[in-house]
Amino acid sequence: MPPADAKGLLLGLPELGEIIGDTDLKESQSYAEPQLMAGKIDPYNCRYRAIASSSGMSLGNPAIAGNVSRGVGGQSATQAVAIFEKPEEVAEALKTIKHQWGLCPNGDIFFIEVGSENLRWVPYPISDEGGRLGTTIKRDGLPRNCHHVAVGKANAVVETTVCGDGDGAPPANVIADRILAKIPG
Repeated sequence: MPPADAKGLLLGLPELGEIIGDTDLKESQSYAEPQLMAGKIDPYNCRYRAIASSSGMSLGNPAIAGNVSRGVGGQSATQAVAIFEKPEEVAEALKTIKHQWGLCPNGDIFFIEVGSENLRWVPYPISDEGGRLGTTIKRDGLPRNCHHVAVGKANAVVETTVCGDGDGAPPANVIADRILAKIPG
């Protein structure tokens, strides 16, 4: 996959809206680099579970494209693609992502600062199903949750996060699968 194609792999707003079940999706952020400093999260290591493209996508010098979109119903979707020079770098990136997700222990409360509020979140176990990584974080005491997926194909790593009041795992995986379907190999 040529590095210049990273942005072309991302899904459009109508398709994202259909997948996450929200209408009138608007892109709130786009980026072309790892999201290492996005948001205020304490402890710091929990940011890797909470924010797509904050971890293994920073290895080497991959071409990165990503965006965050939000709908009127409160759902949000993040999608990111990193295209590496060599396919071998994908396995190393996924290994790093899994390791860094593990730095935020399951069940330990962490905080995400939003405006003047510190929101309490709880991380749940990491799954690794044939190289497809997944983890869920849930708002402490509220139905809000986010599911984060990381998976590789050929020389690319795809990360998605879907946040909402329902189970974010199915739509996060559908977004990842539709991006993966565009990658040859």
